[in-house]
Amino acid sequence: MMATTCKIAKLLKGNEYLFRVKAVNKYGEGETLESEPIKAMDPFTIPSAPTDIEVTCVTSEAMTVCWKRPTSDGGSCISGYMIEKREKQGLRWMRVNKKSVNDLRVKASGLHEGCEYEFRVYAENAAGISKPSLPSPLTLAEDPKFLPSPPAKPTIIDSSRSSATLSWNRPMFDGGATITGYKVEFKKSAEESWVVAVHNTDKTGVTVTGLTPGAEYVFVVRSINTIGISDPSPQTDCLVAAEREEEPRFDISTEMRKTLQVKVGGTFTFIVPFTGKPAPKVIWAKADVDLRVRGMINTTSSVTSITVEQATRDDSGKYTVKLQNVVGSASLTLSVRVLDSPGPPTHVTVKDVTENSATVKWDIPDNEGGAAVKNYLVDCRDIHRKGWTRLTDRCHRLSWRVFDLKKGGIYFFRVTGENEYGIGVPAETKEGTKMTDTSD
Repeated sequence: MMATTCKIAKLLKGNEYLFRVKAVNKYGEGETLESEPIKAMDPFTIPSAPTDIEVTCVTSEAMTVCWKRPTSDGGSCISGYMIEKREKQGLRWMRVNKKSVNDLRVKASGLHEGCEYEFRVYAENAAGISKPSLPSPLTLAEDPKFLPSPPAKPTIIDSSRSSATLSWNRPMFDGGATITGYKVEFKKSAEESWVVAVHNTDKTGVTVTGLTPGAEYVFVVRSINTIGISDPSPQTDCLVAAEREEEPRFDISTEMRKTLQVKVGGTFTFIVPFTGKPAPKVIWAKADVDLRVRGMINTTSSVTSITVEQATRDDSGKYTVKLQNVVGSASLTLSVRVLDSPGPPTHVTVKDVTENSATVKWDIPDNEGGAAVKNYLVDCRDIHRKGWTRLTDRCHRLSWRVFDLKKGGIYFFRVTGENEYGIGVPAETKEGTKMTDTSD
């Protein structure tokens, strides 16, 4: 051959070889030049391990793993990367990607919330796979957490010469972490510096004390979670530290305004919340009844109640509670219907009298006992006898004609109403009626 180079093929990788060359001319072969021993191997090696493994975009189910290229590609272009993960308490490393990754990041999904994970990365080229990188720091699988948003504008619900009571709602956004408390601050309207009234309370309301009477104040509230403290809420309306005056007002539901039905012999209680500054005077009233005697009345600065035991038909009716203070007054009427037998019929009279008959007339009872009277019982009694004689127990009108009375006899009559709860209280004529013909 005339060239000064020669490619030798079909060598066995890993074996050592010696090569020698002789020059040849027309006079013959020259001396032999022998090479040093040479191992048959690729001209490149596996790459070094990737570096700077970093975990970002952490959630409860996934994380993004990032890294930098190896410092050496081993003389051959990097063809891809392989990523492995391991739980904190685990022993085995598990593949994250099934196919080789060409980018310098990968999303590891399918993680378990609350578990800690570490990751390592391999580089790969034509010579093979590198050693693993140093593992990333352990990272907890959890949704990201931030500072909470502040509560909405707090409301001043009460005040005095030296205190103010605030109320607020929970913030719209807790930052992904549980709200652990609230910080309350206040300042005088004309000043710049804020004073901490409460460093941490788990309530959504607080009373701030130590205010200067007559001074004007504003208040803010901050939310607190495990990450930190939020920005301040909008300031409250300005408050002058003074005793608050409010017109009395009842704080009851529409359900309470409905008529209360009670079985005879039962117990009922009206509990009536109210507001008003200063605390109003409370008066309970019912027509023709002294409720201080008939019932048990209890009153505080914000609630009044009345309890009536052993209820009867006479406890039916309207109960009025009145509130009054220096600002104004308010009145509330509550109704009770005791489910009892009826009271006595009214206006019992005797009409159309003859020598042996008469017509008894009456009106329905003033108190029907919680149900309409559907029937009446009519009795009569001779003036010379003590016992009553039943004339009828099936009268559905407001009158009854009586026959077969003795001429010249004097009779008393009584009428008793009946409803679904029983036979009621009788009503009788006050004077006897003499059986004489009054038609002339």
